[in-house]
Amino acid sequence: MHTFKYNDDGDWVFNELVHGDEKLIQNLKHLLRTVVGEWMFNNNHGFRRIVIEQKIPNKKQVVQAMHDCLYQEPSVAEVLSVDYEFNRIRRHLTINFRVRTVEGREIGGEAIVNQVGI
Repeated sequence: MHTFKYNDDGDWVFNELVHGDEKLIQNLKHLLRTVVGEWMFNNNHGFRRIVIEQKIPNKKQVVQAMHDCLYQEPSVAEVLSVDYEFNRIRRHLTINFRVRTVEGREIGGEAIVNQVGI
């Protein structure tokens, strides 16, 4: 199935469609950018950003929250790696991830989360 593409700012690009692995990567980035409770139809959908919004974030809790978020996508069979870089001054979170799909393919990407509310 195809869907509209969106850019890194979260704006839809209506003259481009994505499918396959590109669509899955887009879905995972969207999950990581969504704050838990933001979507009114599912209060558990998204990334528990509260773990990164603490004064001294616990790396283990942050990585676990990212794993929990990525596993919300039904096409993900296994999260292979998650790494992040957090710039507290710029309020900028960059998440690098690598997953194995239910079909056995390995894909990965980078989600940039700006304006983390700290």
